Amino acid sequence: MDGGFKLKEVIDAKLLKDIQDNMAKITNLAYNIIDFTGNPINKYCNFSTFCNKMRSTPEGVKMCYSANAHAGLEAAIRKEPYIFRCPAGLVDVAVPIIINENYLGAILFGQVRINDSKLLPIKQIEDCVNRRVISDNLKKCYGENIQMEYDKLVSIAKLVQLVVNQLVEKSQLALIKEELNFTNVKLAKEKEERLKLEEILKNYKIKIIQSNVNPNLLLNTLNSISRLAIIENANRTEEITYLLANLIRYASKNSGEKVTIQEELENMCIYLKIQTIIFGKRIRYKIDIDENMNTIKIPSMILQRLVENAVLNGLCPKKNGGMIYIKGYFLKNNIIIEIKDNGVGIPENKLYMLSNLKSNADECRWIQIYNVNEIMYSYYGDEYKMDIKSKVNRGTLIKLKIPFVE
Repeated sequence: MDGGFKLKEVIDAKLLKDIQDNMAKITNLAYNIIDFTGNPINKYCNFSTFCNKMRSTPEGVKMCYSANAHAGLEAAIRKEPYIFRCPAGLVDVAVPIIINENYLGAILFGQVRINDSKLLPIKQIEDCVNRRVISDNLKKCYGENIQMEYDKLVSIAKLVQLVVNQLVEKSQLALIKEELNFTNVKLAKEKEERLKLEEILKNYKIKIIQSNVNPNLLLNTLNSISRLAIIENANRTEEITYLLANLIRYASKNSGEKVTIQEELENMCIYLKIQTIIFGKRIRYKIDIDENMNTIKIPSMILQRLVENAVLNGLCPKKNGGMIYIKGYFLKNNIIIEIKDNGVGIPENKLYMLSNLKSNADECRWIQIYNVNEIMYSYYGDEYKMDIKSKVNRGTLIKLKIPFVE
């Protein structure tokens, strides 16, 4: 969360409660609005007897709150409703509330029974089920929960998302005004971190515009800094801020220049370090570059662009993340650089366009690949080649063949 704001400070609490209660009446489902930590911001509505009994014990409450927190974050990462099976076996939906790229909370609803083997329990808390939190005397109550078709639940999720989108649009201007008022932040440590970030942005504003750093990377990283400052008492904020400053400095200094592969690797590792801080074990990587290539010069930001593509388009959409392999070696009179990931892959129709490197405004999610190809071709001409191979749910391999003259 960014700027020290809370969900109820951005959207009127009474309005949220009215929306929750009316949606519950219309759909006859249970509703619960949570903040970004997974805690309810108001009294939940229309809960089933089974779920009320589950929350009547400290262990049950902990299990439900943990499930909600995880589901809300997963929905925020996907930026769309996330349908999941809770640890008790019922199916719920988390619709994220994201304002100005900041995840503030989610509307959760459901508590229904659906026969769909594709919906699995949230892995982080499956052990609660294994400890048999659900006792035999709750089985009867469980059977009283509404049974619903999966498609109908999806339709309701789309309706709730439309309502959320309207709320977000109306709240945008108010949020921007509040974000500018850093002096109203109550927590001293958070305020201190806010001032540091403000100073960084002030110093690097022109450099960011002129550099090759993806603006989405900057925004997402700063948002993550904010969340880390709140959740972890700012223990790692200094590190990620320092890394980000180095990333921006490198991009600004070397824009349009050639740098050594060693320098490119160091910058790429800074980017990957930021991503591992943000996403934890979801992002892993391995580097295997021939040391004799270290002094060879190539256009700057090439490796980061390709790795960024692997992270954002390959691993982030994958629930458990994955691995990126960066490999470099000599082949005859060329150097070969490979960026490989085991992410979600690229659909066949999109892969055809990418393999032929045909730019399309609608395919901006792969813009980094187009950019790399344009830059490399301008430097090396027809002797340079990019090859792309990918399979859905298996991963993507991008191979660069760069002419080398000693």
